[in-house]
Amino acid sequence: MRKAGAVAAALLVTVLTSCQGSMLADGELKLDTHSKGHYPRSYKPVSIDKSGDVLPFKAHLPQYIPYKYKKPKVVITDWGKKEKLQLEMQYIRKDENTQKGFIAIKIFNHKNLVSDLIKQNKYEETLKLADGTKAYFAYFGNYAELFWVRDGEEYDLRHMFASEYTQKQLKKELLGIANSIE
Repeated sequence: MRKAGAVAAALLVTVLTSCQGSMLADGELKLDTHSKGHYPRSYKPVSIDKSGDVLPFKAHLPQYIPYKYKKPKVVITDWGKKEKLQLEMQYIRKDENTQKGFIAIKIFNHKNLVSDLIKQNKYEETLKLADGTKAYFAYFGNYAELFWVRDGEEYDLRHMFASEYTQKQLKKELLGIANSIE
């Protein structure tokens, strides 16, 4: 009897813990302007540390950016019921030289933009990341994009307004950043 009670208690704790950790803990976040009852809903930017406290999953962020940058803020967007989430960050250069651009990343914990880009063949080249993940590269003249899906998360990495770089340089930098994401 005691064994059955202990098993039941352990199962209850497991269920409660998994339920608690499956939604955005938005109590301390402030909504940005939005239409009531409509999605998506964006929250005002927060620090990387703060985002880690409220997200129901561990965000895998770049460990390498090829220049000195200002400390980024994270914009969290709720695409549905505090469970379908998007993180967006911009790594702005400290020198703010717009001819060299900046890095922007979006991470989704659900099917969204990246799945659509892949499905619609909105890329020029298929590449492999260091861990074997298939990634897709697109070049648009003044910016380039690398996107992929790993462990159910979608990543959209962009080098924006980078007119001083060649396509080859942009691809190399984006691959370096993508391979640094843990």
